[in-house]
Amino acid sequence: AMKEELEKYEGIEVYLTHETDKDMSLEERAEFARDKNADFLFCLHFNLSEHHTLFGAECWVSAFGENYSKGYGFASVEMELLEELGLYSRGIKTRLGRKGLDYYGIIRHAAERDIPCVLIEHCHLDQDNDKPFYDHDEKLKAFGRLDATAAAKYFHLRSDILGVDYSGYQNVVVDVPADVVAPDSTEPDFCA
Repeated sequence: AMKEELEKYEGIEVYLTHETDKDMSLEERAEFARDKNADFLFCLHFNLSEHHTLFGAECWVSAFGENYSKGYGFASVEMELLEELGLYSRGIKTRLGRKGLDYYGIIRHAAERDIPCVLIEHCHLDQDNDKPFYDHDEKLKAFGRLDATAAAKYFHLRSDILGVDYSGYQNVVVDVPADVVAPDSTEPDFCA
């Protein structure tokens, strides 16, 4: 659905790493994006939580340099649209592995190839609070169209077919960080 919607915009070519059910490593996916000279790699997911208590949407981005800046810029648009849909925002996050690199392989491998990447967790499939957002095939397709709209806004696209022009859309300005943007590990003052 995201591909179909994005292709309605001018000057866009969309490639899917998976058009059939086949195995493809995370590194192969990033390599595929590099071979296609991709401007961005979007990794679309639905979440589950260990104790089935978490709900809402979140985006994961690289913790490093321009990949952080571009990832956070896109994720800001994506999260705004997901919140407008009614989902709880779990935020835009980075996560580091034991070696101090991006934890998520798809983000790490994309960053190694200088491709901005965002891992989008649309909602939690094991939580009743999120069930109304995914309980029908049309709602799943709506997520794809929402993702396409976020990309169109981020890249300032226009579509005569859809009758929209985002060329004047104001993206959030995210400075390129000088250091790694590590997750905040500060203990909360209060938890409820």
